[in-house]
Amino acid sequence: MSTTLLKTRGLTKKYGQFYALHDVDIAVNKGEIYGLVGKNGAGKTTLLRMISGQAMPTDGEVELFGETTARGLERARHRTGAMIETPSFYPYLTAAQNLEYYRIQRGVAGRKVVEDILAQVELDKAGRKKFKDFSLGMKQRLGLALAMMDNPDLLILDEPVNGLDPTGIVEFRNLLLRLSHERGITILISSHILSELANMATSFGFLDHGALLQQIAAEELQKRCRQYVELVVSDGERTAAILERQLHCEEYEVLPGGVIHLYQYLDEPAKVASAVVPEGIQLYSMEVKGSNLEDYFLKLIGGGDRV
Repeated sequence: MSTTLLKTRGLTKKYGQFYALHDVDIAVNKGEIYGLVGKNGAGKTTLLRMISGQAMPTDGEVELFGETTARGLERARHRTGAMIETPSFYPYLTAAQNLEYYRIQRGVAGRKVVEDILAQVELDKAGRKKFKDFSLGMKQRLGLALAMMDNPDLLILDEPVNGLDPTGIVEFRNLLLRLSHERGITILISSHILSELANMATSFGFLDHGALLQQIAAEELQKRCRQYVELVVSDGERTAAILERQLHCEEYEVLPGGVIHLYQYLDEPAKVASAVVPEGIQLYSMEVKGSNLEDYFLKLIGGGDRV
């Protein structure tokens, strides 16, 4: 049975008459990489700021590690690390010197902590290179190192791959996957690079105009986005039997109205037609369908600008 580390109930943030976030309920389970999906201005950063304690909700509540009171949430947030805005680092200090400053400031015991964290984010070879000379990818990894300073159980990351080149995105993704798989850290991450979230997230929450449209497990989302050959035929049940017998098909669905979704032979539709038509089946149409994460999100919000 999964353990829920984070819940929000009716979480709302209002500025005057404008709702930046309205009545949002999310649940993040232990060990998950939860991808928060939304266009710029959808409310992702507002939600993460309230979860991390950087902003107060107008209404609703946050439950973190079972705590909901102000004092309890303060204790619980010691078990989290957050990178919501670019941390302030000293430009003329090295990665190790910057982290040592924050280690002392936060009262984290043991100088070896800095060495260990730098190794985890692959900055242990940065040596005497100053922060001002870091690439964007190195700066983001140092920000992640700072978020991990207190050995958190939950990482909260807002658009951490924004602006990175493809190589930097892959490196950062692999780093997060390693932290999740090897150390069991739960990760709540927002991004508008939906294809990248699809490569790592185990659950998704879709936000639009401050409202949560849907929360869905990656496994279920993959099923909904999975490509298939859609056949419209005169006899769905008989066609399915033919596909099983002649093409050894096992992955298909028979829907009302003579519609079949076939998850095999995507690149060989002619074989499918050759199997069913000679058997007296009328094939009215055959088309490859399905969508990716971006298409799914656009359908969910009813179209609009691409994210």
